[in-house]
Amino acid sequence: MRIQNHDFFSIEQKKTAILSTVAWYCLYLHVGLLFFFAYIGAYWLSGLNILSIACWAVSLNCFSSGRLSCALQLVCFEVLVHSVAVCLTFGIELGFHYYLWAVACILLVEQSIPLLRSITFAVTMMLVFGVLVTIKFPLLDTFPYPNFVPYIHFSNVMISGLPMIYALASLREMSIQSREELTLLASKDALTGLHNRRFAQKHLNSSNWLESSEREFVFVIMADIDHFKKINDSYGHERGDDVLRIVSSIFLDCFEHPNLVIRWGGEEFLFIVHEEDKHTVQRFIDLITSLLGQHKVSRERLKVTLSFGVTKWQKDMNFEEAVSQADQALYESKRAGRDRVTYFD
Repeated sequence: MRIQNHDFFSIEQKKTAILSTVAWYCLYLHVGLLFFFAYIGAYWLSGLNILSIACWAVSLNCFSSGRLSCALQLVCFEVLVHSVAVCLTFGIELGFHYYLWAVACILLVEQSIPLLRSITFAVTMMLVFGVLVTIKFPLLDTFPYPNFVPYIHFSNVMISGLPMIYALASLREMSIQSREELTLLASKDALTGLHNRRFAQKHLNSSNWLESSEREFVFVIMADIDHFKKINDSYGHERGDDVLRIVSSIFLDCFEHPNLVIRWGGEEFLFIVHEEDKHTVQRFIDLITSLLGQHKVSRERLKVTLSFGVTKWQKDMNFEEAVSQADQALYESKRAGRDRVTYFD
């Protein structure tokens, strides 16, 4: 399967999208709190929420322009001021101090903020949290609906925790997806979409790879594009890349699982063919040659041919021995004039 040029988000773009979602969540939360504090008569806290909304709006602008460090430090300051203001007004019974924990955790995901500064911000948030919980401050006001305090406390626990859970879960999935993409990129050739040499050496060098096969042996084929250097020199490397892509697509059309097609390096390719019949292998090679002859390779209509070297990989051999034999057979095909198949005796 060929690697497509998908528009994958970079890790930073994914992280920005996650943090922007959290910022929108918090902005709408503060809009709700504006009306909540106005309803209970805490007008100065309602006015403070107007400033909080402005802070979150500015942070969203910073996120969209890629200034994550600025945005996170701004919201860190906003949450600190807002949480302390509510706690000093009505006490910690309403649960507004829990927002300090949420921001302290999220702040640490941004590597553009120096680690020492991030840790300092996070520790400051926790220290303020500890002070608010431990020290009894004289309250500026009394909450007018005491019967609702436990429900508001519970709501704040949940509301403050949700963005942290969302952010950490999303970052976890992003990390898993990034590892999968890196694994794919490490095992595939970017130009052709074929497995690369690293993949072959890692998986086929395993001592039990062939032993696990039900067959006594498989065929190893080395193929080389004839006079490829001349194509690059005469028509440029872009045309050379076109040739590699077209040849690779023909290989993929001809070989299906469990057969393997590997770009061994440059214009050389390696095939692992799960057949025990030499004539079947020859039919594969004839099909490749026939399909390649039907293709008009680039606008110059280049005639492209291949040389092949074939050997049996038996269970008493390791992978490197089989490749060496196929390579020797390929060398004989080139020495004999190219555009032909040689079987290792």
